[in-house]
Amino acid sequence: MTKVSLLVAVYNAADTLSRCLDSLLAQTLSDIQIICIDDASTDDSPAILARYAAADSRITTLRLPENSGQAHARNCGLPFAQGDFIGMADADDWLAPDALEQAWQVITDHPQTDAVLFDLVRVWPDGREERYPGSTSRQKKPSSLQPAGAQAWTGLEAMKLSLRWRIHGLYLVRAEIHKAYPYDETARLYSDDNTTRLHYLHSREVRPSAGRYYYYQNPRSTTQRVSLLYFESLHAQLHMSQMLKEEDVPLDVIADYEQFRWLGVVDCCYYLYRHRKAFTPAERSTARQAIRKAYATFPTGWGAPRKLGYRQCRTFRSFWLQEQLYFTLRRLLRRG
Repeated sequence: MTKVSLLVAVYNAADTLSRCLDSLLAQTLSDIQIICIDDASTDDSPAILARYAAADSRITTLRLPENSGQAHARNCGLPFAQGDFIGMADADDWLAPDALEQAWQVITDHPQTDAVLFDLVRVWPDGREERYPGSTSRQKKPSSLQPAGAQAWTGLEAMKLSLRWRIHGLYLVRAEIHKAYPYDETARLYSDDNTTRLHYLHSREVRPSAGRYYYYQNPRSTTQRVSLLYFESLHAQLHMSQMLKEEDVPLDVIADYEQFRWLGVVDCCYYLYRHRKAFTPAERSTARQAIRKAYATFPTGWGAPRKLGYRQCRTFRSFWLQEQLYFTLRRLLRRG
């Protein structure tokens, strides 16, 4: 029986792919399946995948005819998953040798557990590491985000924490839940985050584990580069808001997420202001239209913060002028 299936979406990852696959094949939990989906790579990734698949039968490879993004790629691999639990690993990340065994031990010890978080460590190209707070039992002094007692969150508790990423989204989840809620493809980027929230919501219990997942902050990745794709977050967050309502989540949770979504609108204004020289005039217009569209989804007087830079205005033009003034003042004050 396969205990764990891992989905690995691959796109032009030749520089890091071997490190990722080596870490998966070295797992002390050996009853695993590795499903690699090549999202129409144009580098040596297909050859690397073919070599690894020929050497180890636990690796299954698929190749997509055109590049469609990580969420779609993982969904293409999902029907092939045979494990009791399913997770993902990005092609530039890697796991500690005992990561899956540590997570599986939590599942074995607590049969009600439907989702298990890894102990997430961010790693930068210069070797600097930073642990994600509040998600693992390894902390000497548990934070306020630690689950109480036997260290378990209910599904709703975990979902609420994940809405503002107080707990992260790298985990194993019971296969029935994952297949019932595949990755959200509403937006090309960021909408797969929404799936994490649904997985947690529909879990009986969510627990942390001591299994280390190393999350590489790759400067060449889509999320790290300056790109119009950043504004896809606005569409993804709107869809998350809609799904929360469809799931009959408590109104106070929805209201809190709307505050978070509003901060996302302000953040996108700052992103465009900060990187305006990196975009062409046409691209700046496209980005501004995306922000305008997101702004229009908030009804007048919904309860935005009252401070400068965060206020809702009577028109989008007034809001836009407020944002430009706010960020200009911040820049001048920093120089002063």
